[in-house]
Amino acid sequence: MDLLKVECLTHWIALIGYSIACVVAIFGVVFRKTPERSLFAILAASTALHTVALGIRWERLGHIPVVNDFEKLSANIWGLMVAVVIAYHLLPKMRAFVAFVMPVVIMLMAWMMLIPAAESSMPPTYDTIWLVIHIGFIKLFLGSAFVALGLAAVVLLRNAGIGQERLARMPQDMALDRTAYRCMALALIFDTLGVVAGAIWAQDAWGRYWSWDPLEVWSLVTWLTIGLMLHLRASFRTGPAVNAGMIVATWCIAFFTFFGIPFVTTNMHKGMV
Repeated sequence: MDLLKVECLTHWIALIGYSIACVVAIFGVVFRKTPERSLFAILAASTALHTVALGIRWERLGHIPVVNDFEKLSANIWGLMVAVVIAYHLLPKMRAFVAFVMPVVIMLMAWMMLIPAAESSMPPTYDTIWLVIHIGFIKLFLGSAFVALGLAAVVLLRNAGIGQERLARMPQDMALDRTAYRCMALALIFDTLGVVAGAIWAQDAWGRYWSWDPLEVWSLVTWLTIGLMLHLRASFRTGPAVNAGMIVATWCIAFFTFFGIPFVTTNMHKGMV
């Protein structure tokens, strides 16, 4: 079996694994009993297979697979799942958050599978370590915000009177709010480092740190939104439900920035997230 077939196979198996994990997580919330070790094993194994698929593509093409639409989407999903696996391990009392983020992953994977897995070529201006650093920090940012999104969803549902009994094993809203706040603070740090690394890469490649292309503009909007959200929480001591609403709104902006703009723009920044 050649590497292309192995890459496609591992992508499909990862999608199946993510789908199984999604169903198990949702059933665990509905029936208030989750096989946590089995779910963690499925999440970790599926993410590992996704890693293998990306690694094979990197080896086949000879460059980091983040150039065309298929590669961008796959790499973004991989970053989200790495964060989910890490958070699932580190936050044992809050694991039900997985049930609220995995459906997003499944929809993104389904979208990815509809995109032709065409081979890409790396332009000379992208052949720099600063690109890898830039992308790495952006993945860490998106992953941290994704975990916060899952925790925020739990808070909002309970405040709306939905699933209170089924989510009773989760910590109180204040504890979820504190953890989500820390995740968003990490997201701001990673986003800042990603923007700085991207500016250094742009200066090295094109002789300017900032060019105000659509992705850069919306990256700035996202960064400012996160900072504003954290400032409002710290300054006005808003409650968990309000904070959760701000996290969801911030995530929507970040999603538009990194899952929307790169797929519709045609400027030189296209594909580099």
